Amino acid sequence: MGKVYLLLGIHNHQPVGNFAHVFQEAHDRCYRPFLDLLKEYPNLRISLHYSGPLLDWLEKHQPAFLGELKNRVKQKQVELLTGGYYEPILAAIPARDGIGQVTLMNQYLKERLHANAKGFWLTERVWDPSLSKLLGSCGVAYTLADDSHFQLVGVKPDTLRGYYLTEHEGVPLAIFPISKRLRYLIPFRQPEETIQYLDQLKEQGPVGVTYADDGEKFGLWPGTYRWVYDQGWLKRFFDLLEQNRSWITTMTFGEYLAQTPPTGRIYLPTASYEEMMEWALPAETILEREALLQRFEAAGLKEAAQDFLRGGLWHYFLVKYPEINLMHKKMLYVSDRLALMEPKGGYKPKRFTEAQRELYQAQGNDAYWHGLFGGYYLNYLRHAVYEHLLKAEKLVDSRSSESPLHLTEMDLDRDGYKELLAKTPWMNLYLKPNEGATAFQIDYRPKALCLTHVPMRRQEAYHKRLQEKQTTSSHNVEKPDSIPSIHELASVKETGLDRKLVYDRHPRWSFRDHLLESHTTLAKYESSQYEDLGGFSNQPYEREVIRSGHHEMIVSFHRIGMMKDISLAVKKNYTLRASQAHLSVQYAFHHPKPSIHHFQPATYQWAVELNLTLLAGSDPKRYYRFPEKSVQDTRLCSLGVVEQVTEVYLVDEWQGIEIRLQYDPPVRLWRFPVETVSQSEEGMELTYQGSCLVALWPLNLPLLSVQEGLMTLSITER
Repeated sequence: MGKVYLLLGIHNHQPVGNFAHVFQEAHDRCYRPFLDLLKEYPNLRISLHYSGPLLDWLEKHQPAFLGELKNRVKQKQVELLTGGYYEPILAAIPARDGIGQVTLMNQYLKERLHANAKGFWLTERVWDPSLSKLLGSCGVAYTLADDSHFQLVGVKPDTLRGYYLTEHEGVPLAIFPISKRLRYLIPFRQPEETIQYLDQLKEQGPVGVTYADDGEKFGLWPGTYRWVYDQGWLKRFFDLLEQNRSWITTMTFGEYLAQTPPTGRIYLPTASYEEMMEWALPAETILEREALLQRFEAAGLKEAAQDFLRGGLWHYFLVKYPEINLMHKKMLYVSDRLALMEPKGGYKPKRFTEAQRELYQAQGNDAYWHGLFGGYYLNYLRHAVYEHLLKAEKLVDSRSSESPLHLTEMDLDRDGYKELLAKTPWMNLYLKPNEGATAFQIDYRPKALCLTHVPMRRQEAYHKRLQEKQTTSSHNVEKPDSIPSIHELASVKETGLDRKLVYDRHPRWSFRDHLLESHTTLAKYESSQYEDLGGFSNQPYEREVIRSGHHEMIVSFHRIGMMKDISLAVKKNYTLRASQAHLSVQYAFHHPKPSIHHFQPATYQWAVELNLTLLAGSDPKRYYRFPEKSVQDTRLCSLGVVEQVTEVYLVDEWQGIEIRLQYDPPVRLWRFPVETVSQSEEGMELTYQGSCLVALWPLNLPLLSVQEGLMTLSITER
């Protein structure tokens, strides 16, 4: 009679920057009860992976959990997998950092849990052929990838068995194919269905089959705690494995690798799991792909066509979301600077290792993509990435002999156009001359705060379900023999989200300039229903001059735009001070040609847009303050118009800062929240991302003389 070797792998992870109560809930409802129940079945063998952020939290708050995990390792019931410590996508970070992160995890597992890990958990299963060599240099013998990876090179999922060998530059690596069928059975269907599926496999003789997926499916995903523990799914599953030990043997991957030869050789393309590769596609392409699959399904051809329909590439998230690309390239920039200060000998000073640890934390994958989980749309995850990057940068700068006012010109985002990176001890100011001379990053360095990581409101493929009112799906109804996977849920967390689907024209960078018709209203502007005149918002500004002394730095730009046969020249000066967190932006408007008297005068509005985030829109300790103005709603999520504003404050009592904006001459000030309709494991929701403030000066064109306007942004600590 055939025998089935069931290889179980569970990946447990919480991202850097996640809330403390989420870590606690995950421990109480997921990680702890799973380990407690596993202890009652000493014959079961399983491979577990815990990410570095989770281990750090457990070390501090639940050391007894780690003690019990250490016992399971000692009893050889549990094999621990290594990984990048802070859960990076290895293919998206420099190889030196990937090796550093894996080495850090190996050291922790060996010293704290007495585990000599030879297996590697591949973050989000993002595979790249070069990883064989990188992992080999870290002592890794095997990793896990989805059966969809194999399907892309023509290997049918139902033929996959055991493990396969690949190599890069001659360095071998074993790869275990993860069964998608098991991923959708466990734990969502009755445990008997998994046993029935394994029973079918045993007819083919001795066979090794891999299940590996997120541990959060066992208690933390919606509806799973009641199903897995209260209704006893996990206990029944373990009982069935015990009852069928005559033909089902659970083994760790390392045990199977040691006693079983490889099934064959394989070379896999750059890929991830099927859902991830779909999420990486442009929204329009996702919808086209879904429609095509529906047509194949109606014709009975879906399964046959699946082998030839692949999604995108994980790296395309860096194209799909320009803001993610800038965050990623900032990470590479800091990594490169840190590498330059790495000592040549074996000893590494404390400041270097501290900076390295900060950089590694900023490389956690969660904020660098978006799919079923909130990912990039969760502002606290973006906040954590920038916080750790700025802390690492500050440690690197402490070894530098640079002037307090420093300017770098480079193509940071790798789009073929150079950006300007200005830095003082107080602030970072990153400018994009080719797109309106906008500021895409403004940092307050003493507190490691990026103030401008506000995503644009953009179309997502899942918005179609809202627009077609398809979110009250029967998939949301729990059935007696199963529960829905989060991939099957189609729910919303609040009503009226379809009315919030507004899409921006440009990324929400700051000091973006607009020339607007005089009748343009806040409502029209907020909903992107306005006419932008003269090309000032997204066309190149020419750089005039850079002046830098000991006390201040000035970067000047200019642009001439055409509006109804009238040319308007705009000069735009950014000024940073060395002695304080103070940024001023001065505008000068004039006509380049004096012969304009035959034009009919008309009034327009010059609008300067800022997008700032203090993370929470309704928090009573984060608010606007309008001196000498009567404003009823001062929440950061409020919307409104205030006339004749000379100054406004954005106050953050939690972080102890005030952002002061000043205007000369006084402006009409529009304000509204930037809110995205985004998807999470619990359904679609409206998420506050930041606050947009638009300062408006009237421009009577044609101008008879030079007109000027001044805006300043300064930051003080409370």
